[in-house]
Amino acid sequence: MKIKKVIPYILLFTLMMLNISGCTRKDFTKKEDEYTKVQKIAVSALSDAFYMVKNKNFNVLKYKKHDNWYLFLFYMTTDNSPQYLLCLVENNKALWYASAGYPAMSMGFGVNRVKYKGKSIYFCNLNTSTWIPTTGARKPTNYTKMVFEFENGTKLIENVKGDKGYIIIVDGYKKLKDLILYNAKGEIVNRYEDIGYDCYECKVVGFKLK
Repeated sequence: MKIKKVIPYILLFTLMMLNISGCTRKDFTKKEDEYTKVQKIAVSALSDAFYMVKNKNFNVLKYKKHDNWYLFLFYMTTDNSPQYLLCLVENNKALWYASAGYPAMSMGFGVNRVKYKGKSIYFCNLNTSTWIPTTGARKPTNYTKMVFEFENGTKLIENVKGDKGYIIIVDGYKKLKDLILYNAKGEIVNRYEDIGYDCYECKVVGFKLK
């Protein structure tokens, strides 16, 4: 008798769990499809913009969603020289994109900025090693954290563990005062002065309506 009384509760619990897991899968698929759709818009627009370049491949180094903005940091490889590109898709209708200016090279990181609709967008690729000027050797970066310090006294901390690039968005057109990059041990690997306090101002290259 006791077992018969328990069975309905077991069945009810099982149905609830199946319903929850079904919702989770549905939500995940929906988000995944949204990302794929927007990425295709970005790649399509860039492919059209660089129609003269043959054998193009676009690899996503970093992706970030901000309100109705979808931002992609692409590494475009071609038969010629590669290029880093920041692409912003807004409302699934318009693509705005900018050249990533100076990519990170010997120092392992770089700083590029775009001013857009009252926001400052900082971005660049991150390399796996950095150059030590005093010895001329290279050492692994293993970046895990970036601390942005602005001239108005505000700070922003970005987790970049395992990332190949970064994208951060701040309100207003704040000037960067310092940038400190840490590894997993909490050691300072690089800072802004290593690249001569050089922030490259990127210009809008073009846009494409859907």
